[in-house]
Amino acid sequence: MKQVITFHSYKGGTGKTTLAANLAALLAKNGNNVCIVDIDVYAPSLHAYFGDPVQNKIKNTINDFIVGACGVDDLLVDVTPVLQLSEIGSLPGKIIGCFASPKREDILKIEGVKEDKNRMSMLKRFINFREELIEKNDIDYIIMDSSPGIRFWAINALALSDIVFLTLKMGDMDIGGTKMIANEILAQFKEQGNTKYYLLLNRIAGYCIPYFQLGEPHDSQSDANYCTLTPVADDFVKKLTSETGIDIMTSIPCYCDIQFAQKEFLTVLGYPDHPFSQQIHHLKKLIEI
Repeated sequence: MKQVITFHSYKGGTGKTTLAANLAALLAKNGNNVCIVDIDVYAPSLHAYFGDPVQNKIKNTINDFIVGACGVDDLLVDVTPVLQLSEIGSLPGKIIGCFASPKREDILKIEGVKEDKNRMSMLKRFINFREELIEKNDIDYIIMDSSPGIRFWAINALALSDIVFLTLKMGDMDIGGTKMIANEILAQFKEQGNTKYYLLLNRIAGYCIPYFQLGEPHDSQSDANYCTLTPVADDFVKKLTSETGIDIMTSIPCYCDIQFAQKEFLTVLGYPDHPFSQQIHHLKKLIEI
């Protein structure tokens, strides 16, 4: 079954882009054709996970498509060959990227539109974008990395999704904002469709391995420590689930070797035995149920 999966959050810094990129890579590694779409049109960063060779191939962006300056096929960038060369040598599936532009003038193209009729026209193009991707390009999964908060394009990405991972950290601002999104926005969507929603606690306090040990062998004790995280109290889980009406599906520790790396990278391909990679396997199993 073709699925659209969106990673969203109330505020930035929750790790949703890292999660989205790694889930796309794992699905492709398992033979699926995946299109990953950067809907964070206000502060796009997805392109960084695929390096300069991919960035140099980007001719058109989601910004151009939304305003009618290009078609769907003009957007698509096959990043699979680059990953095959740089990461693991071979991918049974493929990853197609649709990237957003970080240029100020391109952001203003879509954010500056105020008239309702023009916004509706752009929204129709966005809806058709999903359908054309699935029908004409043999895509198994569309994974969208949305912009945080409750802006226009983020909300519409949520409305088009089959599965939504609402990511948050344990801070009060994250928790309060997540409750607001769940109760004021997602509650309305629940009444009108069959979308599945999950809370995903990310960057939870836990063991932090030094970055220089990434890829080096660990003894059994260090592996045990590495997988240890400060447990999320059962009463907190029950309370947040009750207050949002959404189940918490997992808690992912903060892995400092990923968090503070100089460059973004796809852990599931470069370091398949890394504990973070195992967390992405858990997400994959969930969407396949």
